[in-house]
Amino acid sequence: MSTIQSIVSPNSIAIIGASERFHQNAGRVMVNLQKSNFTGDIHLVNPNYDSISGMACYPSVLEIKEEIDLACIIIPFIHTPKILKECVEKQVKNVIILSSGFSESGPDGIVREEELNNIVKGTDTRVYGPNSPGFYHFIGNWGISFSPRFEPKNFHKGSVGLISHGGSIGRAVLDANEKGLGFSYWLSPGNEMDINMNDCFEFLIHDPDTETILLIIESISEEERFFRLLHQAYLQRKPVVLLPIGHSKISRVAVKHHLGRNNDYAIPWDMVNHPGLIKAESIDEVVSISWFFDSYKKAKGGRTVIFSWAGATSIYLADLCDKYDIELTPLSEDLQQQMISITGIQKSFMNPLDVTTIVYDDLSKLTSCLEVLHESGDYDNIIVPFPFQVDYQNEILSGQIQQLMKESNCIFLPIFMSQGYNDELAIDILKETKKPYFFQESTAIKSFSAYVNYSASQKQGEEQNEETIKSG
Repeated sequence: MSTIQSIVSPNSIAIIGASERFHQNAGRVMVNLQKSNFTGDIHLVNPNYDSISGMACYPSVLEIKEEIDLACIIIPFIHTPKILKECVEKQVKNVIILSSGFSESGPDGIVREEELNNIVKGTDTRVYGPNSPGFYHFIGNWGISFSPRFEPKNFHKGSVGLISHGGSIGRAVLDANEKGLGFSYWLSPGNEMDINMNDCFEFLIHDPDTETILLIIESISEEERFFRLLHQAYLQRKPVVLLPIGHSKISRVAVKHHLGRNNDYAIPWDMVNHPGLIKAESIDEVVSISWFFDSYKKAKGGRTVIFSWAGATSIYLADLCDKYDIELTPLSEDLQQQMISITGIQKSFMNPLDVTTIVYDDLSKLTSCLEVLHESGDYDNIIVPFPFQVDYQNEILSGQIQQLMKESNCIFLPIFMSQGYNDELAIDILKETKKPYFFQESTAIKSFSAYVNYSASQKQGEEQNEETIKSG
């Protein structure tokens, strides 16, 4: 069993530094664990308490008779070496150090972290941290966290595994869980004194619940191993979505203060090209790309159409499709004739499809055109812009898309273009689907392109392998 697997599936946890001050980090770790779905044994350790919330509290981890699979240390850094020594003596398998004040805090902190490293060197105890925000186990509905906003019973399970350097940016991505993006795990190993990002990466590659891997990383300590793992993920058909941070000169200095890394070198990601790597430029893109994979798995195909009743909007989106290499498949003669018949307009219908504002007078023309387009089977993907706020019309269109999503595996890209408040009922209707919807058109089209191109690359590789087998 891998180290990470043993960390995320312990039978017993000791919270060292547990406190009845539930508004502080040490108290919240215990509360967050108790209100989760963790079914193992929880032991509290703090010499200042006999009990906390009716649970016995031990003066030392050495006083606990049972074996401890995972110890969570949340105490001032000055006491951490002593506690870590006791964990080693207790033969605790894994230790998570949430405490800060180590290499990220300057020269003195580097010395303190080296002391911790020397304590576990040559032992069987592995360390996740220090300066770690913990981890979330979405499949099991639990986690180690001191976040004041932690509701594991509301986790939306999914197939996306996230690894982030830093807790804040990781939680920003995890908030997409509320929209419908499903996660398997979130891992964030802090200063990586022992267990590092590559260990987490390798775990997710082999994890059966994880199908897409997100990396938000500041630096890589084992570059050769990272690229071996990247190729391994590709061979296992697990897309890797990367948001590299800390690549500018000023941010390299900031990385030193964040994770205690004396590393003036940043990988030139613009020059890195691998079919298994999808590079993102924003948190919005990271969420959008992974949401496509989580919702629809691999893309069915690249046949794409823009369906709109606003001419300028459809033309603008066609420009974006061209920019991001999304081919708009022309309408067949049969579809063109059906559009003419439904709308009563003698015009040359094309892709992008503009059914015109005639639909204001008769909304059934709008829904009939979309239904015919969908039922034709000519398209794998339908981009549907909502050009501006026009309540009833948008609500009818959203309701129809919601229904069509249930009936087939055709991918819809609803894009709300209005720059006003995003509070119309049409949005709420699509939120119920838990499928991707967008407020930023460029992100939508760019992310969709990355998703479709990765799927096409995988399909091409599979076909080449089949040809090789047949010719052999």
